[in-house]
Amino acid sequence: MKDNVSIIRKYVRQSRTPFTGDDSTILLLANMKDDGEEINLGFERYIYLHRDEVGRWLGISLSSSIIDELSDDEGKYRSGIQALSVLLKYHNEIGEFIQYFSDEIESIFGIDAQTWLIACKARWRKLLK
Repeated sequence: MKDNVSIIRKYVRQSRTPFTGDDSTILLLANMKDDGEEINLGFERYIYLHRDEVGRWLGISLSSSIIDELSDDEGKYRSGIQALSVLLKYHNEIGEFIQYFSDEIESIFGIDAQTWLIACKARWRKLLK
C-alpha cells in the first residue's frame, strides 16, 4: 500500500538548515491521503526530524501552518527541549501518521512505530519535567 512513498530521505545536495552535519530526514507528520492502493503526501503541514550522517537527532523543522498553530516565536527549526515539546504536543498525530510507515520506523530504530512512539512519549515527558 505505501510502497510508492518513503518517510526517510538522505540529502543529495547540501542541507539549507542551521543544523551542523544535517544529512537526512525522517518525515514524522504530513498531510496524507490513503486511497487503499497508494499513499499521497502533501506538505502544507509537516514535521521533519533532521539527523546527522550516523543517525543522531539534530532537531526538527516545521511547516508554516504548524508554526502558526503553535503561536510562538521559536521559528521553523527547533532543537533540544523546544523540539521535544513540539513532538510531545503532536504525539498523537505523529502516531497516526507513522503507523502507515511502521516498517520504515522499525528499520531505523529496531522497533515498530507504535512501540517506538510509546517509549518516546515517556522519555520526552521525563525530559520536559
